[in-house]
Amino acid sequence: MVARTEFIQNRKRDFMRIRQHIGNVDIDISDARLQKNLKEAQRLLTNQVWADCDPLVPFQQGGLRNSVTMSIHADYIEWNAPYAHYLYEGEVYGPNIPIRDAEGNITGWYSPPSKHPAGRPLTYHTAGTGDHWFEKAKQQHKDEWVRLVKQTAGRD
Repeated sequence: MVARTEFIQNRKRDFMRIRQHIGNVDIDISDARLQKNLKEAQRLLTNQVWADCDPLVPFQQGGLRNSVTMSIHADYIEWNAPYAHYLYEGEVYGPNIPIRDAEGNITGWYSPPSKHPAGRPLTYHTAGTGDHWFEKAKQQHKDEWVRLVKQTAGRD
């Protein structure tokens, strides 16, 4: 009895095919459907995570919520604003040096390139928003996310 297994990975379609010949039986299995479903599940999950995080993202003028980017493969979400990290951490970073006009009024702030946590929490102005919004969304919606992936990956 001869057993031969052949693994084919098609770079364009990104699936694996297993061909095996045992005695008089030919076995030909492809995971193309599963790979397609997994890619769709990843896309749907990323969009759902984004939707569930959005109401928790701090909002003052909308700049942070409007800065969201996702990869072409939908395998990450990024809030891409210069202050996103600080808002996510929820802690004041400094030093923040006031810029004053001729009368001594504060007209802005200067921050050197290297900042450090100051040990003071940030104040968020929109109710229901705050730091670590992904962890909060995950705590609230994890079961829904798992169900979404299972349903999508298991489709025919």
